[in-house]
Amino acid sequence: MKVGLYGRLGGGNIGNDAMLDAVLEYLRTEQPQAELDFMCEGPEAITRRYGVPAVHMHWMQSRKPARSRIVQKALTLLRIPPAAIIDTWRTARWVRKHDVVMIPGAGVLEGTLPERPWELPYTMLVMAACGRLFGVKTALVCVGGSKVEERGVRVLLRTAAKLVDYRSFRDEYSLGVGRETGVAAPQDKAFADLAFALPVEMTKTPEPKSVGVGVMAYYGSPADRPRADEVHEHYVDQMQQFVRLLVESGRTVRLLVGDRLDEEVADAVVADARTYWTGPGQMPVSYEPFTSFDGLMDQVAAVQTVVAMRYHCVVAGLKMGRPTLAIAYGRKHDALMGQMGVAEYVQDVKALDLERLVEQVGELEADEARIVQTLADHATECRVRLDAGFADLTAVLFAPATESVR
Repeated sequence: MKVGLYGRLGGGNIGNDAMLDAVLEYLRTEQPQAELDFMCEGPEAITRRYGVPAVHMHWMQSRKPARSRIVQKALTLLRIPPAAIIDTWRTARWVRKHDVVMIPGAGVLEGTLPERPWELPYTMLVMAACGRLFGVKTALVCVGGSKVEERGVRVLLRTAAKLVDYRSFRDEYSLGVGRETGVAAPQDKAFADLAFALPVEMTKTPEPKSVGVGVMAYYGSPADRPRADEVHEHYVDQMQQFVRLLVESGRTVRLLVGDRLDEEVADAVVADARTYWTGPGQMPVSYEPFTSFDGLMDQVAAVQTVVAMRYHCVVAGLKMGRPTLAIAYGRKHDALMGQMGVAEYVQDVKALDLERLVEQVGELEADEARIVQTLADHATECRVRLDAGFADLTAVLFAPATESVR
């Protein structure tokens, strides 16, 4: 059995790699003799970590970037037509070698952040179409979805999703959008985010009055692309102000990231804290770099509460049983917090009330015992649902043809 893993893997996104770890653990149990390889964003990182073959998902990823931003944009525009042809050939050649190709989780059917049609939407469609053409089973496993406003991206993603042999979703909202748009079949189901399948080790006792603040390299939605830099600067300023308010309220802050791109924002918040901290002892704002979901959970274990924006920073807080508040840039945050029984602890990033955020941190601290129990109960339910999801996946992808349910 030759199994290919496809998608934004190894590129520095901690959440995507966490979902990959969950699927790899499933494959070790279900198909221990399977030969694995990857077509992904960061093939060097994947090969280094897992010792398996990997290739770039997009031809342009393997090109060295130009030093000038203007030159790089011009080169990108010139390379799009040949890149589409090259990626079609490369993807078809790669898919054909496999029995099964899987996309492990991630928001591949979402439109909450800027996405270029010729990137993942196009090559995912090629992957799904080649699966049909060559008789290779393809699967989207516990993926996220949302309404996609950009027509080109929407058409590509929906067509790709309809062509795969198996689809499951990480929440009822994503499944509902799939059904509204005709992507989801009647037998498709929602389970939970794959990260909830990973083990949890409580290695630290949280420091009282400590807050894990998850920051993000946020540049707005697809509609904000013309003023993306302005949106980003405003967001960074808000995070700096929020951390100042937390420090003024007597709390310590540990900054969290969910992607290597977020480190610049974390550094900016720490730098701002250095400009105003004059108190004795250690500065109450810190950032310790990490590159894995285990590292993220270890950081979360050390704090009493979490306020985060990037989706899997929020997941980490909930999974670790820390009272958590989500700063939402899409409906997936509302869906996740509702799934975990804490729907009231969400604020929209486009309408942030910083003083209210600080008040809500106080509410999380005051109601800690109840929230911790609520999160533990719902995390257990997520793991049970994921067990059912993996059994469903096995029936479609790995059961003999005579036993297949679809």
